[in-house]
Amino acid sequence: MEPIRVHNPATGQLIRELPAAGAPAAEAALARARAAQPAWGELPFSERARILRRVARGLRDDATFLDTLSAEAGKPRYEAECMELFYTLELTRYYTGRAGRRALADDLRHPVVFTNKRARVIHHPRGVVAVIGPWNWPLLNNYGDCIGPLVAGNAVVLKPSEHTPLTSLRVAEIAADAGVPEGVFQVVVGRGDAGAALTAGADMIFFTGSAATGKQVAQAAAARLVPCVLELGGKSPMIVLADADLPRAAHAAVWSGFAHSGQVCIRTERVIVEDKVADRFVELAAAEIGRLRQAPPTPGKPDAVDVDVGAITFAPQIARAEEQIADAVARGGRVVTGGARRADLPGQFFAPTLIAGATSDMAVMREETFGPVLPVMRVPDAEAALRAANDTPTGLSGSIWSGDAERAAALARRLEAGSVCVNDVLVNYFCVEAPLGGVKASGTGFRHGPEGLRQFCRVETVIEDHPLLGWLSPLLGRELTYPYKPRTQRLLRWFMKLFY
Repeated sequence: MEPIRVHNPATGQLIRELPAAGAPAAEAALARARAAQPAWGELPFSERARILRRVARGLRDDATFLDTLSAEAGKPRYEAECMELFYTLELTRYYTGRAGRRALADDLRHPVVFTNKRARVIHHPRGVVAVIGPWNWPLLNNYGDCIGPLVAGNAVVLKPSEHTPLTSLRVAEIAADAGVPEGVFQVVVGRGDAGAALTAGADMIFFTGSAATGKQVAQAAAARLVPCVLELGGKSPMIVLADADLPRAAHAAVWSGFAHSGQVCIRTERVIVEDKVADRFVELAAAEIGRLRQAPPTPGKPDAVDVDVGAITFAPQIARAEEQIADAVARGGRVVTGGARRADLPGQFFAPTLIAGATSDMAVMREETFGPVLPVMRVPDAEAALRAANDTPTGLSGSIWSGDAERAAALARRLEAGSVCVNDVLVNYFCVEAPLGGVKASGTGFRHGPEGLRQFCRVETVIEDHPLLGWLSPLLGRELTYPYKPRTQRLLRWFMKLFY
C-alpha cells in the first residue's frame, strides 16, 4: 500500500512519511475500542472529565504541538493557537463542567395523567463512535469532535485526513500520557478504505467533509440503522444593509473570508450588499485586503505574528478557485484584487481575491469555493438580499449587518441557516453553549450545547412508581385493566371532556 506523505503546504517540504492503515487496521481499532468502552463508560462523569481536562492541559503546554499543527496545515501559528487550540480548550471546559454533568444526568419527569408514576430518562453512551475528520482543521474538527463522545462515555476511533494526520497522532500520545485508557481513543491514519471500514462498524459516525462523501456515509449508516452526524459545508452569505457600519462590515468580511485562506466551513463565502453602499463596501474591503500579509511563517520564531493569510492546505482547491474566478469574469464580474497563484512564494499560495459585480448565475456565488475568493453581489433592498441569500441548496451559517438590531434579528430568523451572527462573524463557532449545525444539504446533527452532547447517547426511559404517590399504583392498575368496567369508562370520558 502506498505510504502517506505529509508535506508542509507553505514550503512544499516533506514533513513525514507514514504507513497507510487499511480496512483491517480500522476493524482492529474498532474491536479494541469495543473492548475498552464499557469500563470507560462506567466511570463517574467526574473521573472522565478530570482525565479529559488533563488532555487539554497537555495540548496547551506541549512545546512542539503547535509547530506540528501549523506546519502540516500551512496556516499561521496565530490561527493554530488562537483559533484551534483555544477552541479545543474552551469546548473541553464546557463539556467537562457543570453543563456536561447536567446534560448527561438522569432526567426525572412527572406525568400529568399517571401522577402515581415517575419517568426517569437515562443517557447511556452509544458505544464506539467513529470520527472522520477533514484536512482544514487538524485539531478543531478532528480531536475537537471527539471531546463530546468521550465525555458521554463512548470510545472513539478518529480517522484524520491523510493530508493532515500528524496533529491527531500527537494528540493520541498526549491523551495516553494524560491517563486516557488504552483503546478508548485511537487514531487510524489511512485513506478512504479505512474510513469506509469505520463507517461500516461503528455504533455512530461523526463525519465532516464533502457532500458527496457525506451522502455515502449517510447511506452506510442508514443500511445499519445507526445514527450519524454530518457537517457538509455551505455557501454562507453575509448580508450588508445600507445602514450598516460599513468599515466594520468590510473588515469582518475580509477576516471571515480569508481566515485560513478561506478554508473554513462557516466562513463568509459570498457578500450581498444593498446597491446604494455597494461601491463603498468594495472600496473598503479592497483596502483591507491590501494590508494582509501572506507568506510562510518565520521559522524558529514561534511568538512571531508576521503572517495573516497562510497556504492552501489541499492543492486541488487552487484549481477550483481559478475555475470559479474565470467563470465569474466570463459572466461580467470584475477582479478587484488578487485572482492568481502567488508564484513569488514557495508552496501552495493563492492571493486573496475580491470579485465585484457578482451575479447569482456565477459558480462563485452558487458552489462552495473553500478558498480565498470573496464575491460581492449588489441587490436593491433587504428583501432581495434575503432571497439571494436563501437561493442555495445549503444552509450552514450566515450573518446580517445593519444599524437596526431589531431589523437584523428579524431578518436572521428568515435566513435559512443553522446559525446566524448579527453584526459579527465566526463567533458562532466559539459560542459552545449553543448548538451549531446545518440545514438543507449542509448536514444533520449538531456540535455544541447540551444537544451536541446528548446526541452521543442512547436514551432509555424507565417508568417507576412515584416515591410519594406510588401506593396508588396497585389500586389504579386493578381499576384500569382487566376486567374492563363501565365506571372506569365513564370516569375516563369525564376526564377527557374536562381536560381536553
